[in-house]
Amino acid sequence: MKRLLVELENLPEAGKKYSGELDSEIFGIDDEEVTSIGSLAFDLHVQRFENELFIRGNISAPFKFRCVRCLGYFDYVVEVCDFAASFQIDSQNVVDVSDSLREEIVLDFPAYPKCADGGMENDCMAKTPYFGVDKEGGTGVNSSAPIRNSGVWDALNELGDHH
Repeated sequence: MKRLLVELENLPEAGKKYSGELDSEIFGIDDEEVTSIGSLAFDLHVQRFENELFIRGNISAPFKFRCVRCLGYFDYVVEVCDFAASFQIDSQNVVDVSDSLREEIVLDFPAYPKCADGGMENDCMAKTPYFGVDKEGGTGVNSSAPIRNSGVWDALNELGDHH
């Protein structure tokens, strides 16, 4: 699996731009709820400040999520446009920043993924008239059971009248 390794010996003082992709295998996700469907793309600026490596830029990766409303699937690109990370540098010559990129993408997953997140709100199977029971409007569904003008004890009172 390809990793993003920053070689400190070849890093200019003004920093260096890193652009590319890491294999989707970096996520290790293949689940019913979410599946990685593409590579992690990055466009980063990496710079060294004494004993610290600072990285900033944009990262993104496409996934297939399961909608929490309709249980259908939709594609969604997780984008982090203001990614920033800092690494302590000891005596190493190479710093692997791959795990930091992966973690940031995973932290930006939608908490409750819905078709609307993927721009498919109109395709969500949960948008049926049956979910409009409590709403005003022309859903064509009766809003509730008919209310009778009887009290809660009337059924018991009727039982007592028959004896």
